[in-house]
Amino acid sequence: MNDVVSDVALAADDGPPLTFRVPPAFFEYPLTDDPEALAEDLADLAVEVYPQGNDDLWFNFVVTSIPLVAEMVEAGVSYAGLCLLDIEGQRSTATITATLVDDVPQAKRLTAKGLAEELAAESPHSEVEVITLAAGDAAVRLAPEVRELPGEITDSRQPESLTTGKISVFFPLPDRGEIGLFDLSTACLDDWNLYSELFFNIVNTIEVAGKQPETPPGEHDATDRPVTQPAPPPPEPELAQALYWHSSRLLDALALHGRMDQGNHLAQITCQDCYAKGLRSVCAARHQWQIDEVHPAALPAALDRVHTHLTASGWSLQADGPTEATAAAGHSSSALTCHATALSSAPREVAGYAIRVDGNSAEGRLTAEVRSPCTRTVLAPAGSLFG
Repeated sequence: MNDVVSDVALAADDGPPLTFRVPPAFFEYPLTDDPEALAEDLADLAVEVYPQGNDDLWFNFVVTSIPLVAEMVEAGVSYAGLCLLDIEGQRSTATITATLVDDVPQAKRLTAKGLAEELAAESPHSEVEVITLAAGDAAVRLAPEVRELPGEITDSRQPESLTTGKISVFFPLPDRGEIGLFDLSTACLDDWNLYSELFFNIVNTIEVAGKQPETPPGEHDATDRPVTQPAPPPPEPELAQALYWHSSRLLDALALHGRMDQGNHLAQITCQDCYAKGLRSVCAARHQWQIDEVHPAALPAALDRVHTHLTASGWSLQADGPTEATAAAGHSSSALTCHATALSSAPREVAGYAIRVDGNSAEGRLTAEVRSPCTRTVLAPAGSLFG
């Protein structure tokens, strides 16, 4: 294993490489169909992975890895990496593989959207969607996988079933008529969030020779930051009702007099965490509204009331401006801001929601935003947050 992040080329013999970057937490499996060479290379890898191990541990690693590597070689895998971590004193592992698939019919006309549609039809119980990576769009599928382990490699010496969480990313290369397939699998389902985030960081480093990374959709400024995004669709009625409920309680806590006929928007969004990982499909919703013609001196006291209300209701607060009523003397130039996120321990109806309130004394305006929790979940393992 390299001590630094390493570049890996995934390519056919006659074409430019598809490269990606692998962090130093991964040990690379030897991919060879020569039995003697494979056994020797795995023996060296066993010592590298478990430097404090013993002959029994190294032998078991080789024995259990031989059929796994043989399966990878038969499938045409070009790269396979094993991640071994110590998480709070517990050993945790995951495997990442990369394959250049060149036997897909009509691959020259396949898009990420088309791939996602085919994957959804093939795996109706899996979660399938399109994500936007730095190198372009890709299709992603999340699904459980059950492997039958022979007794020779289990601790009980009896055949056992092993359920693993699996993410597959399909990156189309229409110019070459090929697809880059990247898989992450782990049986350590308690660490699913950690590994899924690590995996999407890896696939976000994909580069295709001669192709510049694509920018996110929408208009961009000179620094290539998105300025505007396409208008998202409205949320489902049940979610909209929940957002309005939070806004109503927030409005009651503010107890401000003013005009509310502007700035009322309800929409679905992609949360910041998902957007940072390349996901562009909606996963949350927000309600934005504002109160105009507010007396400037009333804003600090209103923010104080919001603090008191949210603190008593199980929210975690972060204040970015003066909120004490005693700050009213300087209200003419002050901007008051309150961030709040409902903790997982909060009541069910508020857990995961976020609120932002901004008061502008100079303009006599208060703006508010209520955001719902991210609804992107992994069907297997059940209940885990995606990414």
